[in-house]
Formats: sequence, structure tokens, C-alpha cells
Amino acid sequence: MKRILLIVETSRSYGRDIMSGISRFALEHGDWSIYFDDRGLLEEPADWLHHWRGDGIISRTAIPSLQRILSRKHCPLVELHGNDKTHFSEVRICDKNLGEMAANYFIERGFQHFGFYSCSVPWWVLSRCLVYEKTITQRGFVCNIYSDHSDKSSGYFDKPLMLHPVWENRFEKPLRKWLESLPKPIGIWVVTDHQAVRVLEGCRDLRFRVPEDVAILGTSNDTLLCNLTSPPLSSIDVNGVTIGYEAAKLLQLKMNGVKSIKTPVNIPPLQVVTRQSTDIIAIPEPDVANALALIRERACKGISVSQIVAEVGISRRSLERYFAKYLNRSPHDEILRVRINHAKILLRVTDLSILAIARKTGFSNRDYFISAFHRNTGITPQSYRNTTFSLSDARHQ
Repeated sequence: MKRILLIVETSRSYGRDIMSGISRFALEHGDWSIYFDDRGLLEEPADWLHHWRGDGIISRTAIPSLQRILSRKHCPLVELHGNDKTHFSEVRICDKNLGEMAANYFIERGFQHFGFYSCSVPWWVLSRCLVYEKTITQRGFVCNIYSDHSDKSSGYFDKPLMLHPVWENRFEKPLRKWLESLPKPIGIWVVTDHQAVRVLEGCRDLRFRVPEDVAILGTSNDTLLCNLTSPPLSSIDVNGVTIGYEAAKLLQLKMNGVKSIKTPVNIPPLQVVTRQSTDIIAIPEPDVANALALIRERACKGISVSQIVAEVGISRRSLERYFAKYLNRSPHDEILRVRINHAKILLRVTDLSILAIARKTGFSNRDYFISAFHRNTGITPQSYRNTTFSLSDARHQ
């Protein structure tokens, strides 16, 4: 049995997905004995690491002290983080695909204003930001990049840091100031889900509507975190399981003595997982934006088109005309779409009965819910529950 050491953080969903991919490779090959320690990305190495001996290591090295220890180990190593200067990430998210995916996602939803947020600038953030900005500017738009400084020449792009961005209270005031300065409506890509939560909080404190004023897209698709936020956070699934699997495959090649290995191995992200924080088409008509806000807030509480018309202060005919123009669907269809989407989440992540889900999503009775769900999806709610898994769940089967 080959003794394999994993120094990958288990405190974040991305690290756990990587571990899952490594585990899958190990199960397929059957000759790995894996050693690992529950850890955070920036934790100092444990004392036992100095004395560990084995056949191979997979590591996400984000601190110099860990790099120094690993440099003294006489066994093959696959690095998944690094600082891109003295030690390099050998299997990584394809930043080009990632930045283009985020930019095109907002462009395709009709946005004309775009933002990018990270509270610090390690090499991987810098790489993603540049691709995102380039994609947007090539389409004739302007990208509003967060910085403590007023422009790029002040050093935002000149000081890539090694450390993973960690939230601190001192970031709150500059973030809110930046959010206030942005044109609206705007789509903001945030470099991690944890920081996207802070952007959501900033919008809530400033009374900006999400997604009507500010649409927020996170990165890594930490499903637990994304579904805990209000509203639920859209995020890019960066394909961590595949990254882990390919890292294990690369380590196996190194342990087998293969020399001519081309790195880095760039893994494209899977897709944007849309939740409520970006579930909107950017529309310049205020009445439509207000109607959409009401629908997202109260569709599952049974709001009707007549109630929306009364609260927005617009004729039903005008509202329906605007919806047909901008959304290619009626206000009633939009209410139903929001209810069905929420029902899908409840079917996937809860054990609630079909009747309970019907009630929680604004349907008058169980049979109407089943009929409406079938018309919109082609299957019954129970069939959806039995056969449909989140991407994360499916990849772990």
C-alpha cells in the first residue's frame, strides 16, 4: 500500500470536493493508504508533519511554513494552491473558462453594468479578475472592480498576495462605500461564496434589493452556505471533484516515475447554479422590476396578479405587455416559475411530504401542485425527488 498524505482543507466545500475526487481515485486503484488531518487552509502545520514519511503528497499550500516543510520531503508532491512564483498549482480551475463563464452569465441576462469583488488579491484572484474584465470590455461594457484605491494604477493589480482572502471587519466600510457608488442594476461576481455573503449583507444594510438592484454571483457553490443566505446565493460550481481526481492521477504518474508530465492541468468549471440572488433579467422598466421583486418575495405566499397590479400601480394590460416584451412570459407564468423552482429545492433537500411542499410554495391543494409541476417539468414531484440530485450529490455517488 502506498502511503499518501493529503494536506487539503476540510473547512470549505471546495476542499471537501477535492478530497472526494481523490477518494474516488484511491477506491478505483485500491493500493493507497491515505493520511489526512481536518484543517483550514491557513492553519499552521501540525508537529507530526515534520516526521511523516510516505510515498506521495497532495497539498494546497497557502502558507510559507507549510511550503518549507514539504520542500524537505523526499517524495512526489502535487500542489493545488501555491503562490504561482516559487511553487505552482499543478491542477487548477481554468481561470479563463471561469472568468468568461461569470461575465457571459451576466451579459446573457441583460445586464449593462458589471462588478467584481474580492477583499484581497492573491494570484488566482488577479487571474480571474483580468479574464472577467477583458470579456466584459470586449463586449463594449465597463467592469467596476472593487479596490481600496480609486483606480488600478494605485496598486490593486501590482500586489498579488499569497494568502487566501480572509474576511475582516475593516473591509465592511469600504465595501459599503463601493456598493453605494455602483450604477444600478448591476451584476457582481464575487471571488468566493464566503465573501459573496458579505456583499449580500452589505446590500441588505444599504437597503439594495437583491437581485433587482444588485445581482450577486459567488464562486465554489458551497451548497450549505448558498442555501442559508437570504436570498439564496447563486454560485459557480468549479468542479472540485474532478480537480481532486486529476490531482490523484497526476500523483500516481509521478510515483510511477513518469517524467514528462505537462502541467498545469486546467479543469473547466461545471456551470452556474442559479439561485435567487441572480434569478432576474435586468430590465430598465421600474414597474416590471417592482413586480418581479414582489413575485420573488411573495410568490410562495400566494400572491396573485391582481395584488401585484394593485401594489405596483399599473394596469394589468400594461403589466402583461411589459412581461411579454422583457421576459417572454406572463406575470402568472413568472409566479408559477418561482413557486416551481422553490418546490424543486424542497424536494431535493428536505423530506417534507408533497402536500407540505404544495402548501409551502403557495399552491391551493396537492393535486393542483402535482398538475402544475408536471406541466412545467414533464415529471411528477415524486419522480423528481426520486431521480434528480444536485450536481454535488450526483458526483459523490
